[in-house]
Amino acid sequence: MEHDVTSKLKQIPLFAEISSNEEYLGHLQEICRARSVAGRQVVIQEGEKGSEMYIMLSGRVEIRRRTRAGDDYTVVKLRAEDNVFFGEMALIDDDVRSATIVTTEDSDFLIVTKQDFIRLGDQYPQIALPITREIAKILASRLRKTTGDMLTIFDALVSELQE
Repeated sequence: MEHDVTSKLKQIPLFAEISSNEEYLGHLQEICRARSVAGRQVVIQEGEKGSEMYIMLSGRVEIRRRTRAGDDYTVVKLRAEDNVFFGEMALIDDDVRSATIVTTEDSDFLIVTKQDFIRLGDQYPQIALPITREIAKILASRLRKTTGDMLTIFDALVSELQE
């Protein structure tokens, strides 16, 4: 697996605040581990404990969720060229994974573990704090969307009951 890791890190929105600082990117790169995964393999399993975030270097994945009835459905398909990452919540909490990630072709990733991220933050808070702020923004955005979706569903149910 050969990739220009520094160049990729600069493109990831999560690292936007530190992307112009080569020293900071170097420290971040030091805690990244490479992982290659063959196509059609599970990278993350919904419901399992997780303690790492993934940054896609190459390949494609599907994010899948399970319904209450036990059926799997694809939420979204992601491509490495879109500068995507997933599993970032595992850097913040100790909860279980909220979705299953499956490769749809051979894929390469960078992995940042929670333990390494915390150690980075202890040693270089000026690096970890901006990343943590970006994660907070992502989570706030998801919460707002979920709240809006719930209100839409609630309104539809109320309308259905009134008819």
